Amino acid sequence: MAEPKKDSSLQVEKSEVWTNEEFEAFIDTELTKDPLHKDYPELFQRAPKIISLWRQRYEGNAPLWKRLFKADRVLKEFIEAAPFIDAVERLVLSTELKDGEKFRIIDLACGRGYLSMFLSELLPPERVERCILVDKQWPMHNMPPKEHHINWNHIYGSFKDSSIPYNYYESWPVKLNTSKVNLKNSKEVTNMEERLFHNKGPIVLVAVHLCGTLSLRAVELFNRNPETKFFCLKPCCLPTMVHAKRDEIFKLGEHSFPAKEVCMSGKWKKGDWHGPPRTTTKKYFERWADHLYLGIDDKDATKIKKTIMVQRFGGYQNEFLLAERLPETNPVWEVLQHPLEGESNDNDE
Repeated sequence: MAEPKKDSSLQVEKSEVWTNEEFEAFIDTELTKDPLHKDYPELFQRAPKIISLWRQRYEGNAPLWKRLFKADRVLKEFIEAAPFIDAVERLVLSTELKDGEKFRIIDLACGRGYLSMFLSELLPPERVERCILVDKQWPMHNMPPKEHHINWNHIYGSFKDSSIPYNYYESWPVKLNTSKVNLKNSKEVTNMEERLFHNKGPIVLVAVHLCGTLSLRAVELFNRNPETKFFCLKPCCLPTMVHAKRDEIFKLGEHSFPAKEVCMSGKWKKGDWHGPPRTTTKKYFERWADHLYLGIDDKDATKIKKTIMVQRFGGYQNEFLLAERLPETNPVWEVLQHPLEGESNDNDE
């Protein structure tokens, strides 16, 4: 790869004039600054090419690419999802599928869908039916995006909007489809299960950066949908104090715990934290992850909780929860049960 210029901020501003090789070199340089690249070297080596493919896909649509690509954000999304991307790829490549069977990936609270975009470029279409991007901020199926929606033009292009001259939907190796669902609305969740889970699969359920009680909803979806072969959960912020003030008891399968054990006040305002000391919230977060892990039904599954240092500068949301319905896929668990540098594991043994 070509050696990138030294001024990375200037590089980002002028990225539209780079060759693909220069752009990939910049991404590679930035990614190798993160220590996690030593634990997932092959995946980190392929990431620059994948992001470059996105850039080539949106060539000619500069406003869309500028909206979609903020280097710090995209690289952060990749780094924090890398352990799940690696596990899902190993699962998909190693599982013996029945004739005509394909995986379906359901990406909960997906935001713009960066995780599924990476998976689409990495996974073989002959083994994956599609990725379904679930978020309450998508537009309704037959409605154009409004200002308060996540704009889906980077997923669909002219497939949904004839004013765009490019059909991005057909360009994804594994098809990406959006689904507008409020995971806090039980009726919408039931409808989603009927449409997306029942008589489908095997299903891979991924849930990264789920805020508050959305992590409970994710665990519940795994527990009650036997079609879900593999589950990945990376919880985000803690439940709010309203649950503690109501003296609620959170229940996941046979495990229950008082909301007051995990609820915390505080929020970010313009980049500053307003709330209890981070040392306090870190303890609450680790307790939250422990309870979520205990709530994953393992009667017919193997599960693990891993602490992987993807946040190193003040962040503490480094807990990764994974589960697979039996039988185990050996290439997946050989990696998951092998400690990484600075990592601790909890498993069901």
